[in-house]
Amino acid sequence: MTANVTVEKPDSTIVFPRENASEGLSYELNWSLCGSGVVPQGKSFRNLKVAELAKLGGTSPESVPKAVPWTSALEQEVTAYLGSEKVTRYVQDSALGALLSNEVPVRIVSDSAAATLNFKTWLSTTKTIPLPQFQEAVTVLVAANFNSKGPIISYGPKSKTIIIAGTANMEPLLDFFPQATAEAFLALNVLPLWGSLVGGNFFASKGFDANATIKHGTAFSAAGFCRLFMGSIANGKVKDEYKAFPNSLPLPKSVVFFANDATAVIPPAAKLTAAQAAFYYVAACSPPGVANFSAAARLVTDLGAKSEVYLVNRGAFATAAAADAAALALPGKKGSAGALGLEVVSVEGETKAPAAGAAATTAKALQTAVETRCKGLDAIIAAGPKI
Repeated sequence: MTANVTVEKPDSTIVFPRENASEGLSYELNWSLCGSGVVPQGKSFRNLKVAELAKLGGTSPESVPKAVPWTSALEQEVTAYLGSEKVTRYVQDSALGALLSNEVPVRIVSDSAAATLNFKTWLSTTKTIPLPQFQEAVTVLVAANFNSKGPIISYGPKSKTIIIAGTANMEPLLDFFPQATAEAFLALNVLPLWGSLVGGNFFASKGFDANATIKHGTAFSAAGFCRLFMGSIANGKVKDEYKAFPNSLPLPKSVVFFANDATAVIPPAAKLTAAQAAFYYVAACSPPGVANFSAAARLVTDLGAKSEVYLVNRGAFATAAAADAAALALPGKKGSAGALGLEVVSVEGETKAPAAGAAATTAKALQTAVETRCKGLDAIIAAGPKI
């Protein structure tokens, strides 16, 4: 005789919370945050308006963060903190580059509405890309109130992620943005120029903000020349300059690049042809993070055909202040034939004599660097030093 047995299965239905982005629950945003390295629990808000962030208020510590090496342990601690249920996340998707064709998307994920407001004010406003299509080139994780890990800043080159913890002072991002965004810009055929526009002349270095109209950086491409930021930052404080300047700017009258050749074989100051500008950018002036030197060289050549280009070798000056003063006085000046086949410009200020016997060695090193990095760009390679 066979008995009939009825097995009752437990109800396995999982009820998900009702989605309501205005209350901090958006499944698309949650999935997108996972792609940014943060697995969220609790509330997350994306691209709140300035008034909304200001209303949330709050203050954030503004201590200057110390740069520390990137470790997986640090990454795990900070992402776990930012993803925890006790933290309300504020996500702002902005960009570096004020022209649509010149922009590189950057996302901040923060535990501080005040920090997010500063970020939104400082960086460029970008066209809102719906989720899940949005993909940032650089992620900035700001755990302003994670006091056990701060104040610090760290950069992970593989994930293109910058962590700030224990502070909301984002000014040191200026030290990491160049290397974090270099390849993203060049992939768009855009040349990022980090520095300041002073009196219509661009100085590709920090230290020229005092009298600058456009601070921190610009971008050049076939589409035009524009600022990278909609605001400026000094001493951790962000200033809104959204309406102060147009997004698209006139090309600079001149561009001054900076090398740091301690042998002083590269002269203190020189005026460059377009091909020489590309050569010395690749050999001695490019910021960390540049790998696509051929694209960069082509863009510098294009820029050099439209603006005068000068080179300052900080390593040939007795002091950094002397080098900067000489740079400010360069635009519009002409020189005469001199070292390395360059048009050397006379400058004021104490300079150093080239190291004895270093000319041939330095010239060869410069030439080898460009030949290795710019294979096939014969005109640029040929613009190298003449001994």
